[in-house]
Amino acid sequence: MLTNNDIKYIRSLNKKKYRQKYNNFIIEGKKMLLEAIEFANNKIEKIYCLQNFYQSHENTLKPYENIITLISSNELKKISNLSTPNSGIAIISQDKIVPDQFELGDFVVFLDDIQDPGNMGTIIRTCDWFGVNNLLVSENCVDIYNPKVLQSSMGSIFRLPVFKSSFEEMLKITAGYKLIGAILDGDNLYERKYSPPFVVIIGNESKGISDHIINQLDYKITIPRYGTDTESLNASVATGIIIGELARNMS
Repeated sequence: MLTNNDIKYIRSLNKKKYRQKYNNFIIEGKKMLLEAIEFANNKIEKIYCLQNFYQSHENTLKPYENIITLISSNELKKISNLSTPNSGIAIISQDKIVPDQFELGDFVVFLDDIQDPGNMGTIIRTCDWFGVNNLLVSENCVDIYNPKVLQSSMGSIFRLPVFKSSFEEMLKITAGYKLIGAILDGDNLYERKYSPPFVVIIGNESKGISDHIINQLDYKITIPRYGTDTESLNASVATGIIIGELARNMS
């Protein structure tokens, strides 16, 4: 059973300032709950779920009995962000690791001022698919723990190391890496191969990569356009095409 304090606290985590204050975020839905249990079980603070979800996954959930509260469908509606709530909600602790505390791979992506939650979540999912080792996001990007980002990531947020980093911090921890930036008038992506280690930089949806970053790029690339009227690609689509091609060349 949910208390009024439970409802108030869970709802507060929809706002960035409270996620930062409590160092927690919420996930919801069957897939996200099961992904969290598989890949982030040590970060789960609390699970609120429906009886039928618990019964269907009793063996999986049994180790978490002491942090599980069974709730009704009506109670779930009070705390859910989904138009059709299902299964339950979990409260997860945020990762406190900073970039210089983890092992960096050869394939890194840096996001400069990505603002749309759907784009951010899709980029996280796409990086996970193509084997990106680390995703660094600038401090002015949309919060990676925004509920819409988490839903769009489809659980990849638990598998891919994603951390905030300024461009200057990123340069320090990736010393020796080539910087590859996507711009509108760069070299054709498909006309050369790029050897790792490298950092792929994706810019803001409308403004692109910041000028001070463009000036430090080793390679400026573009995806060739075969149509005539479209001005640019969606940021998450462009990211998928670029890192997919780089991953293919690395394999």
